[in-house]
Amino acid sequence: MRTWLILVGVVLVALTLAPLQTQQVFQFRLPVISDDGSEVLYQAIPVTAGQPTLDVFQMPPNAMTTLGMRLFLNGIPIVLPGQFQDAARPHFSVSQGFHIVYMRGGNGTPLQVFLYDRQKGQEILISGIGGNPGTNHSVCPRVNKNGRVILFVSLDQGLHDPDGDGNPNPLPTYATPTTTAQWIIYVHDRDLDGNSVYDEPPDPLTGQPKVATFAVAVASSPYVALSLDTGGTYIAYQVYNPSTRIWGLFVKDWRNNIFTDPPIAVSPVAFSAPSVIGIVQPVSGALVAFTANTAFNGNRAGVWLAEVDFSLSTPLATLRPISLNNGVNGAPVISPDASALAFHTTASDIVMPNLSDRNGVDDIYVFDLVTLTPIWSTLMVRNLLAGPLPPVGTFDPCVHPSLSSLVGNNMFIAFEHWLRNPATGQSQIIIRKAQIQPTSNLLFSLRPGRARRYVPMR
Repeated sequence: MRTWLILVGVVLVALTLAPLQTQQVFQFRLPVISDDGSEVLYQAIPVTAGQPTLDVFQMPPNAMTTLGMRLFLNGIPIVLPGQFQDAARPHFSVSQGFHIVYMRGGNGTPLQVFLYDRQKGQEILISGIGGNPGTNHSVCPRVNKNGRVILFVSLDQGLHDPDGDGNPNPLPTYATPTTTAQWIIYVHDRDLDGNSVYDEPPDPLTGQPKVATFAVAVASSPYVALSLDTGGTYIAYQVYNPSTRIWGLFVKDWRNNIFTDPPIAVSPVAFSAPSVIGIVQPVSGALVAFTANTAFNGNRAGVWLAEVDFSLSTPLATLRPISLNNGVNGAPVISPDASALAFHTTASDIVMPNLSDRNGVDDIYVFDLVTLTPIWSTLMVRNLLAGPLPPVGTFDPCVHPSLSSLVGNNMFIAFEHWLRNPATGQSQIIIRKAQIQPTSNLLFSLRPGRARRYVPMR
């Protein structure tokens, strides 16, 4: 009897302590770091509470209201103008951060997507038509590297304007909402003629549009890892099939094949709901990273890379494992120069020289995409006696990484540190500079045929 009571006590203690390490109630700030590591943009006030993997299910449109965003320059907070205090889900062009996109609105009015041009000091409505805001929610935008292309999702069926004349066109079949995919994926091109002058009015002589919005696909939710490559040509998104309980992960070359090619399915994994957030980040063409939290094709769960070759008559996705591990993985992101990939994981079997992970909480790992080996981890910055503030303790979860390109032998990493700031009660954003050896070149060995179809952006 005494032994039984001891066992019960051990179980109760374990259940009590477990939430303190792996099941905490967390909030989301989702940092984005610039290409050179000089700036970090993030959401200042969390949208909701809950596991990061449940983000997509806990944020209905009516909860996406006044949130605010912040910008760091060289580690120093920048105060944004007052109109941005209700902006959320920010993202910026990683080259120099000149173009910031975000959603704002709510409080009884549809959320809209805006772009702020930092050079001109001008806010531009993106989710509108004929100069008028959309009539339903438009959310979660992404912008490409030079600020020309904005990707977002919307419940508004009247924004498809491929003619650029300010009048909506009927939605194409492939972008018509269904019962399982109600969100329309729109691509807004600010420079159709490619002359590097954005937001021009139509040509007065020919009537040719200079700006247009294209409906290119549908998705099940605005939070399922909608992604845009740095050139603005490829998109990735997910659609849920309730009958099979499978999340399909798709990639599309919207610029070259908007009306002809179907999207390419790149993952055969039957995802469970907690594995949905942050699993796609295509960069420099059809290169996609995703997490599989269930085994497939005879392999363990882990982080995968998909290389989609659009030069073939039938585009082909080739899957390559990055890390097949014993943990729960999330939020993989590829650096803008396609030299490295980062993700957070609870795995305890990823081996780095002189380091081992047995803390049972999320750590961030960075993998070299040429050697496919780990080259940096938050394990390196835990419990440093003389490290930069804020410190990272043994059991502090580190999640949602964002990478710069290589700057010499250095890479800058921004991530969320879920140990609360005692003054604000919020999770903290940490920026670290990591020396990476050896340095990586671009992914030449993993890019079959991409250059033959890729349309470079001016």
